[in-house]
Amino acid sequence: MKSSQHIKTIIIETVCLLYILLFVYAAVSKLMGFDNFQAQLGQSPLLSAYTGFISYSVILIEIIISVLLSIPRVRLIGLFSSFCLMVLFTAYIIIITNYSSYVPCSCGGILENMDWNEHLIFNICFVVIAVIAILSIINIKNENGSSGNKIKSKYALDTKRGTILLGVMTFLCFTFITGLYISSDNLMHNENPFIRRFIQGASIKMEEKDVKSSSLYFAGSENSKIFIGDNLAPLHILEYDSLLRQTQHYKIQLEREDFPFRSVQVRIAPPYFYVTDGTVPVIFKGNISDWKASIIMDNNSFYFSKAVIIDSSTIAFRARHQITLDNILGTFNFRDSLTVKPTTSLLEKQIDGFFDTDGTMHYDKEAKKFVYTYFYRNQFIVADNTLKLLYRGKTIDTTTHANIKIAFMKSTGERKFASTPKVVNNLSAISGNLLFINSNLIGRYESRAMWKKATVVDIYDVNKGIYLSSIYLYNVEKLRANDFTIIGSNLYVLVGNYLHHYILNRNLINGNKITGR
Repeated sequence: MKSSQHIKTIIIETVCLLYILLFVYAAVSKLMGFDNFQAQLGQSPLLSAYTGFISYSVILIEIIISVLLSIPRVRLIGLFSSFCLMVLFTAYIIIITNYSSYVPCSCGGILENMDWNEHLIFNICFVVIAVIAILSIINIKNENGSSGNKIKSKYALDTKRGTILLGVMTFLCFTFITGLYISSDNLMHNENPFIRRFIQGASIKMEEKDVKSSSLYFAGSENSKIFIGDNLAPLHILEYDSLLRQTQHYKIQLEREDFPFRSVQVRIAPPYFYVTDGTVPVIFKGNISDWKASIIMDNNSFYFSKAVIIDSSTIAFRARHQITLDNILGTFNFRDSLTVKPTTSLLEKQIDGFFDTDGTMHYDKEAKKFVYTYFYRNQFIVADNTLKLLYRGKTIDTTTHANIKIAFMKSTGERKFASTPKVVNNLSAISGNLLFINSNLIGRYESRAMWKKATVVDIYDVNKGIYLSSIYLYNVEKLRANDFTIIGSNLYVLVGNYLHHYILNRNLINGNKITGR
């Protein structure tokens, strides 16, 4: 019996030593690279919403368990705690690899060179040796009978009760991780605490083209063709194919050119194109078959600052209210004769009604949705093709009120920014059910080094009104993206003098596909 107890004691001591080495090393590694550890947790589909709490708790628990394992009197408690922690880690891996919408990087700490399957085997091995050590302690107690010696006073469980307790703990650990997954996923999509998810493989940069100009913008698309306009040469259009090869150059011919143009923009919705300048105001329409444009709106007081094409006879616009001078939205309809339908209820005033409601606007024919994204607050508006409000959505940033200061110039009667405003949402684009918004603010647990190298684009589902994930668009030197557009699964970006092409994995973005490392 003494020989058997001696072997079991060696097993217990060895298992405790292995766990102490594992947890101490893991805790120290996490502390030394704490920012990286938090960033990894922030990308977890199970733990993202609770990153702050879990990042501190795991380290503290690992240290406490190590102390418990080193004290013989409370070693059984330490082993049960070790067993629970490793079962939690094991349950985490099983759910991540089998049920999560995406699989994050498996790197980190002592296991940084292991993939998820190797992680799982490693964890199961430690679960098994914890069970062996726990049952060994209980067996030592049983072998010593009921003589009231020290071993019995320390370990008051028999084998049956210990086995049942281990089973119950395993069930509770899996239930806890499952509940955490459901809760975290819901919070990340609907009540995001400004934590971004960057899913590996969601976007891949394919090509890069030097377009020799930094004054370009996306004017429209047709199938695999991209039409690009030039702010410095407003009547010239460049056509590129999906491989970023320039295939055509067009020169638009206007019916009249004697207007005092100041802000000409071309919008192409094949087979038609439109030339607008709301500061005149005038709108031309033509066919891309010959690139000749005729006037469809002229000589009226309908000045506007932005315009997007709804259909061949309808244009959505943003203008200033003639009395209040606040920004308003509306539509021009040219089906029979010009009909103007302004709406004053969509844009919500917070400060001055002009600067605070500034933003970007887009329309997607596939989804038949109009989207307006505010520059200075965490809000976007989704409406139908008649500009009837569907809902008001929020971006994951926490800036609910525009942080701007306005100065009134008595000499000119103009209003100007009194200080540089904090832009929350910059560029945007819509494609089907996906809304892409370039955010200017760094999120929680994000790498500042990466923030300097790339532009962040957050992706939302406009059908469900939820945040999905984020992607990086890489800068050229220190220049960030100045425009982007999406055609199917292709994302095109203008950065300085360059045109970049990315391939999007919409399954990953929408959370419809499980992938491995």
